[in-house]
Amino acid sequence: MMKCMRGGEQHCSRQARGSFELSMTTSTTMSSLAYHSILLLTAAALCAITLQLSCKRDSIVIKNAQEDEVAPSVALRRRRLLDLNMGIELERKTYKLPFYMEQNLVDWDNLERSVETRDTPIFWHVLKSGGSAIKLMYATCYQITSASESGAWIEREQQEALARQQAEETGSERRRLEGEEAVSPMEWVQKTIIEQWQVWDESAEEAPDNQQQLHVVVAEDGRKYVNVDVTTMEGIARASRLDFASSGLADVIFTPLLRESAELLLDGDNHKGRMFAVFRSPVDRIVSLFYYLQQATWEPTYNPEYASMTIDEYAHSPLCESNWMVRSLVNKMEGPLEPSDIAIAKEIIRQKCIVGLLSEMDETIRRFHSFFGFENDEALTCARQNFAVAGGSQSNSHKHPKLDTNGETWQAIESKNMLDIRLFEYAIELWHEQGGWLQNENMFD
Repeated sequence: MMKCMRGGEQHCSRQARGSFELSMTTSTTMSSLAYHSILLLTAAALCAITLQLSCKRDSIVIKNAQEDEVAPSVALRRRRLLDLNMGIELERKTYKLPFYMEQNLVDWDNLERSVETRDTPIFWHVLKSGGSAIKLMYATCYQITSASESGAWIEREQQEALARQQAEETGSERRRLEGEEAVSPMEWVQKTIIEQWQVWDESAEEAPDNQQQLHVVVAEDGRKYVNVDVTTMEGIARASRLDFASSGLADVIFTPLLRESAELLLDGDNHKGRMFAVFRSPVDRIVSLFYYLQQATWEPTYNPEYASMTIDEYAHSPLCESNWMVRSLVNKMEGPLEPSDIAIAKEIIRQKCIVGLLSEMDETIRRFHSFFGFENDEALTCARQNFAVAGGSQSNSHKHPKLDTNGETWQAIESKNMLDIRLFEYAIELWHEQGGWLQNENMFD
């Protein structure tokens, strides 16, 4: 721009002298020096203003051209490789992780904190992606204590069984003493159970949470669970009030509510969590979930409308899932999603999650086994024999009709879950990256 100004000054001087000479030859009414000086100054000022505007315009054009030339290199610098340095790139633009996920979940490759400390493995349970099999696997083969929904269910079943036993004993004693046979034994048992539950419910309402206690319940087959339900918001809040984080009772947590669990079940100072999950093709998962929920009356997510619907009707209805994984991670279960939402979801699993794949269940089991320090070879053998193959003796798979991947129904489900599909594809990339990292760290053969 300085070069432009110097050249312009010379041009303005010539223009001003020309104006002066012209005025000397044409002026017949005024010939004073002051008149010609005014003309000279006016011409110079006008020229300077024009020059500045022209040079500013030229500098903007030059700047834009320079930016266009360096844009590729700038864009390249704004991208970075994963810490693994093995090929996956993300925008350098900062996407802030939800506070409690950042604070309370350990970065998956952070080995400065030993995985054998009280950093509790927390499994993000995406329904119909193999989570039920993983949960049962740890309870039966590894015989470790889990926190899921099972502990609350088992405790309630045990309490109901105890109530029935007490009712039967009380009824038999009453009939023996009074000789009363007007009420059938079953009617008496039912009546006594209802009365007993009313007493328990009233006492539970009156007793504050701090007078209740967390403890481990044992199922008839030996499975061990903490007496909580961490699959619902109410259950997570109750567990938090009972000081779940510092109790140290759970060896592993299973929940679909990752954000809420990270906030309320973990303690960023002393008891962090290590996230792991199993991923499955979103369309396959949603189809499987639909057929499962047509029959699973015991599930909290059961909807009786499913029983009378076809998969095509479901796919085109508001009931069909829409990007559940991304929505769950960014806590936006309703409304439109933005490009930043998928970016944040990717960043969460990139930083925090040990990735497993349902399609690679055998290797997934072995990776989890090695990473979390479960060194019991007998347990690993049990897990691989019973849970590594879909349809195995202990899997939660169920048979249902297959969809044509080129059909309208498939495409309808796919169109509603494009962001989940992108997240799943990214999880596959991470799976390969993490496999190389685990081998480099001699944590997996």
